[in-house]
Amino acid sequence: TGTGLQWYAAATGGTALAATATLATGTYYVSQTLNTCESARIAVSLTINTTVAPTASAQTFCNSATVADLNATGTGLQWYADATGGTALASTASLAPGTYYVSQTLNSCEGPRASVVVTINTTLAPTASAQTFCNGTTVSSLVASGTSLQWYTAETGGTALAATAVLATGTYYVSQTLNNCEGPRASVAVSITTTPAPTARAQTFCAGATVTSLTATGTDVKWYDVATGGT
Repeated sequence: TGTGLQWYAAATGGTALAATATLATGTYYVSQTLNTCESARIAVSLTINTTVAPTASAQTFCNSATVADLNATGTGLQWYADATGGTALASTASLAPGTYYVSQTLNSCEGPRASVVVTINTTLAPTASAQTFCNGTTVSSLVASGTSLQWYTAETGGTALAATAVLATGTYYVSQTLNNCEGPRASVAVSITTTPAPTARAQTFCAGATVTSLTATGTDVKWYDVATGGT
């Protein structure tokens, strides 16, 4: 606190430091000038808090990853799209392939930035077309071209269907997973063809009659000795 302050690197002599001179940890000296008379100097101990760049390595993500998914070791991390300058990215900002930069802040001092190469694995929707099945068919019968397919009843969200789930007429959705990244879903129209039971009445035969003697009204009729299952 004073008037006409001047800063020096020495207790006596020397030249006053420029206002733009970079500070370093050590002792500085300050005088004040009143009525054109410069006073003696007092010593001021100065500590510079040095903040190093955080540590981080290259990272790979799936589509839809955001800045919040980035990882680095440090305190008060802030992510940027530029090596210097610019504004810190919002945690909700979507990631794209490229290089990002991260700084840390210690003792209110933001340090230099470390670079982080980001790779985005893009998984496309599988290809599939409309399909028609008989009554009682399950999800395991659905067909699509892709890897690690999962079937859903909704375009987004929800839980993948079990392979044993029975199909119904409607729209199903299928995704594929590559490099641990599940992609968007393709829609598949499913039609279930319901075949009515044939019509038949009680019949009486003589001994020795065979199945070929049985009659019923229908197409491609098959006879069984059990209500369900069997051969």
